[in-house]
Amino acid sequence: MAESSPEIATTTGSATASTEVPDAAVVSLVDAVSHALDNKAVLRPIPPPLPTGWVMREARSQPNYYLYYNMETGESTWYSPIEQAEHHQLRGDEDQAMMDSHNATEVPFQESASARTAHSGPENSGDMDNDNNTSSRKRPHEDMAAGNTPNKKPAKSSGKPSKVRILHILKKHSGSRRPSSWRQAKITATKEEAREELQGLVDILKEETGADQRATFEEIARTESDCSSAKRGGDLGFFGPKKMQPAFEEASFALQIGELSGIVETSSGVHVLLRIG
Repeated sequence: MAESSPEIATTTGSATASTEVPDAAVVSLVDAVSHALDNKAVLRPIPPPLPTGWVMREARSQPNYYLYYNMETGESTWYSPIEQAEHHQLRGDEDQAMMDSHNATEVPFQESASARTAHSGPENSGDMDNDNNTSSRKRPHEDMAAGNTPNKKPAKSSGKPSKVRILHILKKHSGSRRPSSWRQAKITATKEEAREELQGLVDILKEETGADQRATFEEIARTESDCSSAKRGGDLGFFGPKKMQPAFEEASFALQIGELSGIVETSSGVHVLLRIG
């Protein structure tokens, strides 16, 4: 009589078929579950595919933590190359290369200064070879000797800061420009649902002020924000005008230091902002 093959235990109506599982398999299953519990393993959504050349590797110094490695360039980072694009979305398309350069050099100013120097010498101007033109122009020291002081333009004063530093929490929805994040591979929540969820967080933040409010903001951002800046507590660093989407920039520069915003909408989703600098 041929031996019967193992069957999967199923229940259909009142009929139940049982399967005898070898003791070794039971032990292996128990060991696997115990190992997962010991390491606090959790089920997470499958992340989106990485760009060509990028792979995930377990950090040698921190077991159970993974970093992203570019096999072509040798670059390694804790942040997904896809998630880093979130920071670019807030920046103006014309200046995305300066996303993380908080101390960027004012190149236009330097170029204009160089241009003035390049055209200041007599050899660069045919008019300067004309005796009449030469005699009609006075050098600065000649003006000073004559008691004339050069006209100086008064410095412009404005209450608007040149740069601000912002923490933010982003909630994406199905209508966002890219409806996925490190928290959820595919976001299906509606804009109304995202606003409602964010408003609940705003209500919590309004219960505190000062350093306590900032600490709570950063704590919430690390777990609830759909932006890759969540890893930094929502910190976007310092930025100046025309570096963010218009609505985001307007709200940022309207805040006082330590002030919490209302809900701000952009193509990325809905945000709440806290100015810290």
